[in-house]
Amino acid sequence: MYDVEMIRIDQAVQKNACVPMLPGAIPGAKVQLRTLESGDSFTCVPVTGKAFIFLSIDGDFTFAADEVTRAVSGRYVFIPGSKQQAMFTATTRTRLLEIAWTVPKDQPGQWGQPEEQAFPYIQEYITSLQYRDRNKSDKTISREMVRQRIVPGFCMGSVESYGYDKVAQHPHPMLDQFFFSFPENDVDVLIDDFRVPMKGDTLLHIPLGSNHGVEVLGDNHMHYIWIDFFLGQAGLDRLDSSHKHTGQQRRF
Repeated sequence: MYDVEMIRIDQAVQKNACVPMLPGAIPGAKVQLRTLESGDSFTCVPVTGKAFIFLSIDGDFTFAADEVTRAVSGRYVFIPGSKQQAMFTATTRTRLLEIAWTVPKDQPGQWGQPEEQAFPYIQEYITSLQYRDRNKSDKTISREMVRQRIVPGFCMGSVESYGYDKVAQHPHPMLDQFFFSFPENDVDVLIDDFRVPMKGDTLLHIPLGSNHGVEVLGDNHMHYIWIDFFLGQAGLDRLDSSHKHTGQQRRF
């Protein structure tokens, strides 16, 4: 059986803490859970060669970087620029999934060089562009939260549906991947010949090159984030060919 790495976030939570999640699972990727209580602040200082991506899971808070300040609630993605210091200040208890990615030097497009994308990058989760791909049913809603050319070697999106539904098993040896499940998620992840239950508040490493998919039964909710780390042009080509924007904004 594959050595599947999984940790439930509610088992890792500590008050005012920064808790490592699955350290060493993907080379160059460091994932942490930050929990801020009301009134707490956290400052992200730029590090040469690293990109920082934040997914807010819940809470009310303010994000600030350079001349940009946003007071928000709920699920957002934030990416400070390569030279930008960023601050999060919690109004209510807030949980942030922090991804620190050491950008490979051989990626198309260099982190820290002038780009068309304006930073800080801020994307409200629910308004992310929706896409279709061949592994999912027509019922499924797929969202593209961070497109593959914003941070070299990185992209992130989500999959949402209700039972019964299924993401067909498929391999991608050019993409290393985490799944993070929102609190309402209750599915089975299919990895080769094995079935791995994945409930809410879970971070799961999908073994590189495995034939994987997801199945949701009964009236359960499928709602998880895929977090991809890829090398070279092959990863870009795969994502460019498989993610087709729908031009729609569907909701369940």
